[in-house]
Amino acid sequence: MTVRQRVDDRHKSIQADVLRMGGIAGDMVRLAVEAVISGDIEQARRVIEMDDEVDALEKETLNATVLAVGLEAPVAGDLRLLVCTLGVIGEVEKVADDAVKLARRSTKLTGHFPAELKLALHQLGEEARRLFASAMRLYVEYTPELAHDIVSGDEAVDGHYVQARNRVFDLIRENPVETEHLVRTIEAFHALEHVADHAVEIARRLRMHQEP
Repeated sequence: MTVRQRVDDRHKSIQADVLRMGGIAGDMVRLAVEAVISGDIEQARRVIEMDDEVDALEKETLNATVLAVGLEAPVAGDLRLLVCTLGVIGEVEKVADDAVKLARRSTKLTGHFPAELKLALHQLGEEARRLFASAMRLYVEYTPELAHDIVSGDEAVDGHYVQARNRVFDLIRENPVETEHLVRTIEAFHALEHVADHAVEIARRLRMHQEP
């Protein structure tokens, strides 16, 4: 096996671990949204426990990436990829953190999440997860078109978030006694808006790497 082949194999292994980490984080977001909508506290707790697996993968993959930099004395292109990978790992970890925040909100919202906003939360969750999944695909199969779609898709997520937030403000004015729970409702939508933001940040990092 040539030196180039060993380097490529090491990079592919790192990418596979990043994708695995992203897959878990995406599942956490889906399960957290379901927990909020259904009021399933046990499912929310499972999401929180899943964060341990993401943290372990984050540590392992960060170490592998840093080690690759030290072992390879990488050329410019390889170095940009490895440095970009460090940034992607950080954004994936933040997605998992947002899923945990959402799961924790669900344990305090049981029976209080407005029924009329459940569909909106589900739809926002699906759109945020779609952007994040696209960002993970972009990490291994970069195309300018997909990068553009991810960045521009954030506008739709932001619009849906603002609509939901404004409706919650209306509900607070109509029923101020529920203010505490309704504020947590806004926080649930905000967590999903952040997931989309992390997808956009991944796309921007990759665009800088691929289109210097």
